[in-house]
Amino acid sequence: MPEPSKLASVINCLLILTLLASCSGKTSAEDMDKETQSVFSWIATANMVGNAWIRDVVPNKYAEQTLKKAQEELRKEKEKIDEIKLSKDVTEHDKSVLLAEILQLANKTEEMSKAVAQKNRSLVQQKLGELAAEKQALSKLRKVVGQTNE
Repeated sequence: MPEPSKLASVINCLLILTLLASCSGKTSAEDMDKETQSVFSWIATANMVGNAWIRDVVPNKYAEQTLKKAQEELRKEKEKIDEIKLSKDVTEHDKSVLLAEILQLANKTEEMSKAVAQKNRSLVQQKLGELAAEKQALSKLRKVVGQTNE
């Protein structure tokens, strides 16, 4: 049998390792929630800029560049979500549908950016409606994958 001081040291080391392991990382649900929060933030940005541009409150170049940035960031968020390990209660299908929805949102913001470049306010208005529908679908998917905050 090991000496009591060595045994105590081993137990302390194991307790410290266990504590560090439990505190070291976020769960996949927390990671997913963080990334989907960012997706919703970029959707809100695209929506605000699109509406402001339609009302002629922001310059064309600003709207175009901001929408392009939103599209790029949505694609980055899609990649980050794709790398998250799934929890037991989220299926690969649910994750695939979520990723496809985020890609659709990125595509809509890209289309809005192009419409701004063409100074086509009616197309931007149409894309804003489509963006709202995609956001609604994403909200429902978010609940499926265990995310409830918005």
